[in-house]
Amino acid sequence: MSEPSTPPRQQSGHSHCFSRSERAEVIHSQLLASRHRSIPILIGVLIVVHLLAYASGLRMLGPWTGTILIWTIGGCLIWASVVDFIRFEIPNFATLGLTCAALYWVATDARVPWQDHVLAAVFWPIAFELIRRVFLWRSGFDGLGFGDVKLMAPIALCCGLIGSAQVVLIAAMAALGFVLISSLWRGRAAIHVALPFGPFLCFAAWVVWISTL
Repeated sequence: MSEPSTPPRQQSGHSHCFSRSERAEVIHSQLLASRHRSIPILIGVLIVVHLLAYASGLRMLGPWTGTILIWTIGGCLIWASVVDFIRFEIPNFATLGLTCAALYWVATDARVPWQDHVLAAVFWPIAFELIRRVFLWRSGFDGLGFGDVKLMAPIALCCGLIGSAQVVLIAAMAALGFVLISSLWRGRAAIHVALPFGPFLCFAAWVVWISTL
């Protein structure tokens, strides 16, 4: 089971101008094309890149008693990132696994201010859903998918209110930089580049969370 992180179909009303409709169709075609990528090669490359990057963070952290927990959270983030990059979908089970691991960490680590983390897990998905709806209303197509909204619950549970703000800022800046570089490389307007936001959220969440341990 998966949840679209950037749903492919345009959901605009008839009142939107042609440029918005055309933009949505371009992005829709990119999303459809993404479903025919060379899956085995991409999966292998992405997993290796993620493991190296995540392992370097763990190496910097040093010895920690929660190694199994930290790799459970890291594994769920990698799973969500790889599938989202390839399919523009965030697997529900990856989000569920991340949520269970985050709940366990908050409940068992006495150093965690659980009230702040629980509040964050409520606030940030709601904020993302509002952003998603406003963007859809203004542009005629989804910039965020509901998969991103649900993913923010366990991320916020791990990172807390302020940490989650840092996650969103880092992810947004990284995604913007990637889009600009990609548009220059392909000679295509940045506004016509379809890009999953989940991988940027996941990596930013890993960086912020692991820095608090």
